[in-house]
Amino acid sequence: MFCIFLGFNTNIFADTTTTVPDVTYQSQIQNIGWQDVKSSGDTSGTIGQSLRVEAFRINLINAPAGAKIKYSAHVQNIGWMDFVYSPNMAGTVNQSLRLEAFKISLENMPGYSVEYKAHVQNIGWQDWVKDGAVAGTTGQDLRVEAIQIKLVKLSNVSSVSLNKSNDTLTAGNTDTLKAAVNPADAYVTSTNWTSSNTSVATVDNTGKVTAVNAGTATITTTVNGSVTASCNVTVTSPVNVTSVSLNKTTDSLNVGASDTLTANILPDTASKKDVSWTSSNTSIATVDTTGKITGISAGTATITATTADGNKTATCNVTVKSTQADGISVSYQANVKGQGWQNPVSDSEIAGTIDKALPTNGFKIQLLNAPSGARIKYQTQVQYLGWQPLVYDGTESGSGGQDLNVEAIKIYLENMPGYTVEYQAQVQNIGWQNWVSNGAIAGTVGPGLRLEALRIRIVKDIHVQYQAHIENIGWKDAVTDGTIVSTNAKPLAFQALKVNLENAPGGAKVQCTAHVQNIGWMNPVYDGDVVGTTGQSLRLEALKLKLINAPGYRIKYQVDVQGIGWMNWVSDDQIAGTVGLNLRIQGIRIKVYADDGVQTVPSVQPSSTSLNTINYKASEYLRYSSNIQSTNQTAIQLHGGINENNCVYFSSTALRAVGYSVPLSMCNTGQYTNFLLSKGWTKQTNKDLLTPGSVCFTVNDGLDYPTHTYMFLDWVNPDDHTMAYIADNQGNDVHIRSLLDAPGVDAFAYFLHQ
Repeated sequence: MFCIFLGFNTNIFADTTTTVPDVTYQSQIQNIGWQDVKSSGDTSGTIGQSLRVEAFRINLINAPAGAKIKYSAHVQNIGWMDFVYSPNMAGTVNQSLRLEAFKISLENMPGYSVEYKAHVQNIGWQDWVKDGAVAGTTGQDLRVEAIQIKLVKLSNVSSVSLNKSNDTLTAGNTDTLKAAVNPADAYVTSTNWTSSNTSVATVDNTGKVTAVNAGTATITTTVNGSVTASCNVTVTSPVNVTSVSLNKTTDSLNVGASDTLTANILPDTASKKDVSWTSSNTSIATVDTTGKITGISAGTATITATTADGNKTATCNVTVKSTQADGISVSYQANVKGQGWQNPVSDSEIAGTIDKALPTNGFKIQLLNAPSGARIKYQTQVQYLGWQPLVYDGTESGSGGQDLNVEAIKIYLENMPGYTVEYQAQVQNIGWQNWVSNGAIAGTVGPGLRLEALRIRIVKDIHVQYQAHIENIGWKDAVTDGTIVSTNAKPLAFQALKVNLENAPGGAKVQCTAHVQNIGWMNPVYDGDVVGTTGQSLRLEALKLKLINAPGYRIKYQVDVQGIGWMNWVSDDQIAGTVGLNLRIQGIRIKVYADDGVQTVPSVQPSSTSLNTINYKASEYLRYSSNIQSTNQTAIQLHGGINENNCVYFSSTALRAVGYSVPLSMCNTGQYTNFLLSKGWTKQTNKDLLTPGSVCFTVNDGLDYPTHTYMFLDWVNPDDHTMAYIADNQGNDVHIRSLLDAPGVDAFAYFLHQ
């Protein structure tokens, strides 16, 4: 936002007593107005009077041609305003809004830096910052009470040093040299790197040295055209890898357990011993860059180590066993055409055949270590015969000795509350279908396709419980399985969260990671531990959740973000919320569900520009009860003291409060619509596209003009676009309104958005 106050005499910034570049500045102070101009390093504002700085402006004096200084203000209820250049004003006047933070930068002034600091309510003087860094605070509702600004001429480089004076590399390897200038804050105009013998070693413009052939070379860095430092590099011929072996060729571990493989490279003198690790089936077992393997689900996988030099390989066959159902297991076997009954397998292992085009003729299934009275029952769909009768616990279901294909199967648990049977079929021409559970059909009915293999597992019914700590409220009651926890469109931030699993398999847990104001990403916590902070007034800005040791399940979560509304569902360590935009999380819900193979798509992270719109600012402004009440009072005054039919007065007053010019005489909904359209606003009729700050209009039955206008703030339930949190002249606080026809309520017709 560019603001020029024509009433000021910009010559007050002039200074002809010196030819040294410098800076002068002036502040607008609560109850005082514009103070006198201050010089470099002087205090502008007040100390100990509890008065806010509301605006400031800066000017360069004796600066080189083309040099500029730009600055931006973070203002109460508005946020970051656009950068302006001297002598323009940053901030506001006559709006009683506090300056909360500011940033200053130089343009086209090589050899100089601008430094500045803020005296902040309840904090005092902060440390000096420079060149575009933030002085003050954001998100803490604290006023800036005084500022100091100064230009600093950077020192010349007196010397330069490298982190190494000698280096030895094998041909083909690299190393990066780092240069340090003295003094550390010296002004650097150029840094060049050269090699005395590029056939031995080369160097790029970052100091990265690449060894080429055996020999010696000198690497030199030159700063500002004349200050130098060197490193002597010796390059040796490489010794090639001849073989690799692992400490284990077979391994067995439970789901959730880990083990580490080690690679032995020969010869011991090999120049390059880097190894990459891969798993043949990451749904069964994963391996990291150190050789650490982790069991994910029951089955087998091959772990391979491959040398970077020569692509030599070694393998380890890993068997992962399931412990997901507290020791309860399922055993099953298949009758395969031409092979007869196979040996029993268990817990997600494969019964039948793959890639052999062989049909199954029958199955036997039974529970192991199940509670007393628990049973498993099942029935098969057989070629020409249809669905066979239900059978129990190890009894054959299939063609009964006939050479007929099994085409589908259904499996059920009885008397096992808290547990689910899941199963997956390999089908002719289709391959592996998705996992299904509890009596759903695995396979096909009708197409005549053979069922070639089957996997079965018993899992616990997992539930997720979560509890939010909210600004000015504290800990809310715990909720479960997708229940919405929100601030009801009030400008309150989530500050902490506790998430835990219920009825989970042994070893299963949920990992939570939070991105917190002024801290960034914190370390992960687990099951019931607090993620975020309490007692520090710091908002949660983003979250990542994932399940540990819970094969067959996924966790998904959705957050409501300041000025954006409810974002898309995300899952499995994807980011929910925003990073780098200083936006609070103000709502959340979490679910655990059986893995259906469907990937969630994260919301596109908005840009800082999109969060500087009038709609965003108006939405934030009207979340405060005090702002709604003062807007209502202004609307009544504009209507000559009449306390009704003030919806346009209310809405237009709110827009003016956040810097958007609307005539004070605006009072008619039709006129208001046409005015906003003439200013480039867009009109939409699909209420599902509403975003915070949208200006909504209603049309009463039988009338062809809008009867009411209000500001949309958020959905009460993001799945049901019926009830919305709104602000208008019909209350002194955020309230809920139906967007459908209801007695005494005109339905939503359209909305306008900038």
